[in-house]
Amino acid sequence: MTGLARWVLFDIPIGTVLPEEFLFRGVVDTVATAVVGPRAALVVGSTAFGVWHWYDSGRSVPVVLFTGAAGALFVESKRRTGTILTPMALHWAANSVGAIASTWWRSTRGDRPPRG
Repeated sequence: MTGLARWVLFDIPIGTVLPEEFLFRGVVDTVATAVVGPRAALVVGSTAFGVWHWYDSGRSVPVVLFTGAAGALFVESKRRTGTILTPMALHWAANSVGAIASTWWRSTRGDRPPRG
């Protein structure tokens, strides 16, 4: 298995999507909704999700804002479908597209791919 395949098929779903979705859509959204209601919980959870990515993003404000917006989409998808599987699938897809795009971009510049 290539580095990219391992990244997309194992590292992203197991190492990133599962723990983040259980934490943010499973725990944070559920608890925050019970405490402050669904609208405020959406803001709390999305903000927490964005800030969670502060260091991984290289302290990039645009990445944190984009990640927070994605978090809002993930919360809303969970609420509308009634299952955490929907945001898991969206999260996996988004991260996988990013992994593939960044690997391609680096290869066009002659850089070594990040995972392989």
